[in-house]
Amino acid sequence: MRGTAGNYGRLGEEGAIGGPIVKDRLMARFAITNQDFSGQYHDSYRKEDANGYQYYDMRGEILAKPTDNLSILVKGHIGRNKTDVELDHVGLLAGGKDDQGYAQTSARNLQNNGRSDATTRRSGLSVNAQYAFAHGWTLTDIFGLEWNHFNVFSDDDASPAPIDYQENIGGVARVLSNEIRVASPQSKKIRYIGGVYYMRNLTQSYSQQPLYSPVDFGAGGNASSFNINTQDAAVFSAISVDLMPRLTLDVGARFTSETRQANGEAWAYATQAGNPYNTSDRVLTYINTNTNTYIDPATGSAISGPTLKKTFNRDSEDASLKYRFNSNIMGYLRYARGFRTGNYNTYVATASDFSLYNPETLTDYEGGVKARLWKGRAQINLSGFHYDYDNMQVTILQNTGTHTTNAASAVSNGFEFEGQVRPLDNFLATFGVTYQDAHYTSFTNASAPTPFNGGNPVNLSGQPLERAPRVTANLLLSYTLPVSFGDFAFQTDWRYTSRYRFQAWSDVTPTTPGALLSSAQAQALVRNAFSQKPVLMGNVRVAWHSLDKKTEVAFWMHNITNQLTYTNAFGEFFNGNISRYPGELRSFGFEVFRSL
Repeated sequence: MRGTAGNYGRLGEEGAIGGPIVKDRLMARFAITNQDFSGQYHDSYRKEDANGYQYYDMRGEILAKPTDNLSILVKGHIGRNKTDVELDHVGLLAGGKDDQGYAQTSARNLQNNGRSDATTRRSGLSVNAQYAFAHGWTLTDIFGLEWNHFNVFSDDDASPAPIDYQENIGGVARVLSNEIRVASPQSKKIRYIGGVYYMRNLTQSYSQQPLYSPVDFGAGGNASSFNINTQDAAVFSAISVDLMPRLTLDVGARFTSETRQANGEAWAYATQAGNPYNTSDRVLTYINTNTNTYIDPATGSAISGPTLKKTFNRDSEDASLKYRFNSNIMGYLRYARGFRTGNYNTYVATASDFSLYNPETLTDYEGGVKARLWKGRAQINLSGFHYDYDNMQVTILQNTGTHTTNAASAVSNGFEFEGQVRPLDNFLATFGVTYQDAHYTSFTNASAPTPFNGGNPVNLSGQPLERAPRVTANLLLSYTLPVSFGDFAFQTDWRYTSRYRFQAWSDVTPTTPGALLSSAQAQALVRNAFSQKPVLMGNVRVAWHSLDKKTEVAFWMHNITNQLTYTNAFGEFFNGNISRYPGELRSFGFEVFRSL
């Protein structure tokens, strides 16, 4: 059992129980967790704490061994997350104001007058059955069934202005999968694994935007409802061969055939003042896949829509050579090629937003060395990599939503250096440094919100990828002090991240910006608001353990330097502001753990 209490109303309980039901034949385990957090920000409009959360999870599993060579593991889970996701406001006009005259007074004082809660409900079941044949061969069947329902409300203008620039996005996903594989004995010179995989996924999504009408923006609403049906079938195999006592070759391949099918509709509706999420009063249905209706809301003219059924056939490969110089040093070279499948854009504001984007292909060239030194007290890993992206999928913020498209190509070159050292039995240090130069090599026709470049595309060739800091580094120090009544463990960990941006276009200097963003000051504000500046964050934990290791009492503090960070940003340029998602500030708490 574990209990947690901290500032900002943080409370948590965890518990687990398990053990044999029938000796060596039937075992079970059940675990539950419940967490509450009031939030570190304050909404002075609602006069309540903001950006807190509540969640619970329950998990159970049963392991049955009817015979010595057959095992069946059944797992089930159910849970819910409810999070308050209020937005930070950056006004683009003088004094930090937006078009409604609102300016946020401080980083921690938010004023969102629309709903800002996000709820996720999930449940699932999996069955893993494994049969061991004579001579070490195994047959495994893995079945899974997952259900996920989400609902997200957002006050997009992040202000108390009496307008309904807010939205509701939700949906449900049902996934059924099954994998059958066979594996040879792993102690042999030649080792093999192969099998087949099947997946069926039905995703139903909807959106409601009370003031985002493509017919009369700012007065009426926009709504959509789409279904995506996916069927995925794959065959895979891999083989490992010890070419020489110190040299091993690993080769693997997978062929996947995935079919996606879409249907749904989108419409403009008359917004009701008392119930802005009532979408029943339709003004114009501009997409209806059942009747082949695709209309440009601005002109009323018919346009063409995407193909409603598409099959993607792709292969993936992996090959690596591993050479053991001695028992402590190993070098490797690796080549791999994989893909991320295509899909439909179903977050629509106009008929052209409903579109299909293609698979992304990634080719990875990598090499490195792994070494254990100082009689096993130190371990060091060094690797270099070159990632080559073709048809890279990029999700770009547009006027009233996001849209995924394919960039022509991108690369990422870099290295990783990580390791750990234990100079004393009770002192451990782990560390890591990653450097990457990730940028688009060709992306000349990227879309951006209309005010950013007057509705014209921007050239992102040579621009860094979003969410790709050049440098990340981490350090963890842990020291254990034995005492007569147990021990004290002291731990601190730190992470440095260099600047990165949230949107692909935000660092570009626009050639034809709208009047709102035409000044150098406004463009600098956009670059800063759509990025996370370099940040160094640290945590600390002090714990006491009893002599039998069954009891722990700990104090912890996260973000001890109280760094203000952001996790994402999007722009309501039509309202003269940018909205951001603030990160977690400094927090502290206590934990008590006891095992039986």
